[in-house]
Amino acid sequence: MFMLAELSQWIVNRWPESITFMLVFARAAGLIVSAPFWGGRMVPLPVRIWIAVVLAVATFPLAQPVTLQGGSTIFSLSLAMVAETFIGLVLGWVAQLLFAGMRLAGQTIETKSGLGLVQLVDPHEGSATGIFSAFLEVLAGLMFFALNGHHLLIQALAASYAVFPLTNTSFFDRLLTAVISSGGQIFTIGLRVSAPVVIGLFLSDIVLGILSRAIPQMNIFMVAQPLQFGLAILLLMLSLPMVAWFFAGQLPLFAAFPSTR
Repeated sequence: MFMLAELSQWIVNRWPESITFMLVFARAAGLIVSAPFWGGRMVPLPVRIWIAVVLAVATFPLAQPVTLQGGSTIFSLSLAMVAETFIGLVLGWVAQLLFAGMRLAGQTIETKSGLGLVQLVDPHEGSATGIFSAFLEVLAGLMFFALNGHHLLIQALAASYAVFPLTNTSFFDRLLTAVISSGGQIFTIGLRVSAPVVIGLFLSDIVLGILSRAIPQMNIFMVAQPLQFGLAILLLMLSLPMVAWFFAGQLPLFAAFPSTR
């Protein structure tokens, strides 16, 4: 009780700094909730809370002490924390675009190769996913940490205080517009990653169509499915170096989102 009373008195004496830290913590918590890997179900909630606290302590010196508009009431503080959480969610969402694009690429390959109905249990998301989607998502996670993507996320969080100051809502319309426009990048990433496999499977369809006309006795349906599956795996393995190169080139661009808006 004595320590709690001392903590309460310290918060009252340093109320501006306390408000600033709560807002910084809200932004860091939003980033952790939506960030790749950290926001997954495999990471326990206490671990995510502690990571958010550590990030808030590390980035607190970068934020200027603020005073809430309308006075330091619970309502105004809650609104400010919701706004800061939204900014953190946006920062994590931008990094998730790469992972969403990789999952979309896997789904496109599965549909084209005839494996769209084959599903695996994904413990990270708590739902079912396809074979190629799970493979490309795991590959994206490995490259994300190998290329220090988590460091880039922390740098983006630190840079966000210069671009998006605390309690400043004048940029929210631009931020929302940027989020909506960046969502289209998912389809661009999915198309570019799956293009080698999809084009190869399309050419195989043409070859199989010619063979079915040239050799009517051949049961094309018995040949097409295993051929397309094996060809999809072969083309994906051959295109993995280019996928890694593409991911490495895109990751810094998405991590630099705060400084480019």
